[in-house]
Amino acid sequence: MTDWKKYFSDDNIFFVTPDVKRGLGFTGILSQYHIICTDLDPIIPALRIQGAKIFCLEEEGSVDVSEMRNSGKLLENLRVLEYIKNNSKGAPKVMYFKPSLKIDSLVKLHGFTPIGNNTALNELFEDKVSFAQIAKNIFPDYLLPSISGILGELNYPDLYGKLSSPLVLQFGHGWAGKTTFFINGEEEFEILSQKFPYTKVKISKFIEGFTVLNNCCLYQGQIYISSPAVQIDGIEELGSKPGATCGRQWPAKFITNAQVSQIEVISRNLGKLMNEKGFRGFLGIDFLIEEKTGKIYLSEVNARMTASSAFYTLLEIGSGSIPLLAYHMAEFLGKSIKDKFEENNNLVGSQVIMRSGRSLTNVDSHLFGVFKYENNRTKFIRDEYYPNKLRDGEYIFMGKRLKEGNSTDEFARIETKYEILEKPRKFNKQFKRIINNY
Repeated sequence: MTDWKKYFSDDNIFFVTPDVKRGLGFTGILSQYHIICTDLDPIIPALRIQGAKIFCLEEEGSVDVSEMRNSGKLLENLRVLEYIKNNSKGAPKVMYFKPSLKIDSLVKLHGFTPIGNNTALNELFEDKVSFAQIAKNIFPDYLLPSISGILGELNYPDLYGKLSSPLVLQFGHGWAGKTTFFINGEEEFEILSQKFPYTKVKISKFIEGFTVLNNCCLYQGQIYISSPAVQIDGIEELGSKPGATCGRQWPAKFITNAQVSQIEVISRNLGKLMNEKGFRGFLGIDFLIEEKTGKIYLSEVNARMTASSAFYTLLEIGSGSIPLLAYHMAEFLGKSIKDKFEENNNLVGSQVIMRSGRSLTNVDSHLFGVFKYENNRTKFIRDEYYPNKLRDGEYIFMGKRLKEGNSTDEFARIETKYEILEKPRKFNKQFKRIINNY
């Protein structure tokens, strides 16, 4: 297999993100890969020891970082621009989690090479309402029954008559399930309708099931597809609302080979559609599996890098595979990687996001590190971030000190190189002991 890293040895790549963890895929792996972040995360010192190049705006002092909660704001900061200029030879290559109009404008203004699609292409597929309209004529057999419209103009009795109860109400835009609501009656519907009367929404029939997802990449007109993962949500120990996404586990052991094949067919057809519209590079697809029948529904598209992209990249690298994210970069940098992507069905790893609704009680002075749970206690092992090199029973814990103005409700995450689910929405005994210790 070709050493894929050589394709990027001369490229100055800058991943711009408020949260350093978004850009961890290639830290210390590509020699000219930089992360530009807002917050001084406890993980940063360990990453630098491992060779990561990180510019943290909070370390600069005299900067109101509460105003830097999106990548566009960060990219227009003068100190950030100076760092990019001082560490570049030729046109800097700028990478970002999700496009925005501000990023589009700044990339053009400063002559940066974008490693990602523009906002218009992202919006075309990521907006849940517009995507439902696009997909209904192409994937009619795989879509949930739904009705879209302006929330204040919709009528609950009519919705109930067509979709029954409970209803699943989703805003066109949202993150990690925070704008997904389960409506059990007219009173709940009216409260939301009065609060968000002008919001564009999609309202679907509720299906008892669980979500699986995959990462994909459109590279040189082909779609490369990862093995599926099971989405982690609806688990009481994580203290989050029922619709909030709280991680994922590879492999997706709760689905059949036939379902995996069906997911791949849908992914390939969707990739073809997106390619025809001009979309390129990394994306993620969510599927809902109905528990009673096993029927697969196409849920939504994340037309960008995904919440799992950095962690999944490290699992791929640890297995000796060329990561999907490398093909994403090659697509936008005009490089031809000799080897075609080979799906790795043997990857094992889990990532759990702890959200608001609970507090940390047992982390001592360590907000970051490799830990192991044994003899009914949590034991700190070392400061290191190599999820692909974890030993038996070890896991990485990453806590954070939430600051005023920080819009995220994530306050910690745990990454393992083993399975943590007994079944969808239920941790196995081993991991339940770990999570309850926090």
